[in-house]
Amino acid sequence: MNNKTKQFIAQQGSNTTVKVFEAGTGSLYRVITVGGNIVSQPYVAGHIMTVTVESAGKKHVKTFALPHGSLQTSVPVQ
Repeated sequence: MNNKTKQFIAQQGSNTTVKVFEAGTGSLYRVITVGGNIVSQPYVAGHIMTVTVESAGKKHVKTFALPHGSLQTSVPVQ
């Protein structure tokens, strides 16, 4: 099975990590360090995962690409 057909589920790990599971098998696929304290549950849509984090008193919505977990965007929010 290639990465284009895999589906993923995200779950908060620690205060600063998100665990990404392969939906088909339920096995842990990757742990992503998000660079701040998680203040909203991670959300997966297709091959994009978003999560709101707080660092140095500022909140950002961060978007990560799956399956490799690279940061795509970081948008400040009020």
